Amino acid sequence: MLRAVARLSLVVLVAGPALVLTSPPCAACTCTPRTPKQLFRHADAAFVGSVTEQQSVDASTTIQTFGVRSVFKGTLGPSVDVIVPIGSGGGDTCGILYGAGEVAVILHRMGDGWTTDICSRITAAQLAAVGPTPTHPAPEPTPSSLPTAPPTGESGTGLGWRAIVLGLFLGVAAIAAALSLGGRRDRTSPPREAEATGEAPEAVGSTSDPAPDPAPGPAPDPPEPSG
Repeated sequence: MLRAVARLSLVVLVAGPALVLTSPPCAACTCTPRTPKQLFRHADAAFVGSVTEQQSVDASTTIQTFGVRSVFKGTLGPSVDVIVPIGSGGGDTCGILYGAGEVAVILHRMGDGWTTDICSRITAAQLAAVGPTPTHPAPEPTPSSLPTAPPTGESGTGLGWRAIVLGLFLGVAAIAAALSLGGRRDRTSPPREAEATGEAPEAVGSTSDPAPDPAPGPAPDPPEPSG
């Protein structure tokens, strides 16, 4: 009896640690097997690039920024942010964080952003075999190529400060012309008193001299005495 108990204890001591070490984790990610062609067909975007930056959003979310070299599917710029549900506090067991070096990434839409998972892993050679000829990412706009606002004071109809200055100049010229014309009229019009009496104005520079007296003739002869 003692021998049987000792044998059972020995079996438990030997087999117990082996069972613990070989048992799979209870929260492991389960992936549906897919070929590279299927992965590419179900992808929203796919590219080849490398991680340039990584930052933690919270305890269970990390954002990896990739520098994009070749685009096989979708419309991507020279860099793309990928949201990964992994952080210092844990996260999704299907999440994946890429290390240094060039990798191929299959992207899926996550709201307005992008995400990926361990079930979508693909190599650069596999992506090149199932995808079309890659394209270069669209360059980001530089400050010099951005549209600039129109100069201050310029309206959408094309009338700006030049039109305002021209209008002021024409207004001043019209006022000066009106004043000049009024002065000429004052110099050429007859006096108001002459207009009221109906008399014609005297010519400038003329004088009214009195009529000269007639020249004296010979004195008449005295009458002869009657006789």
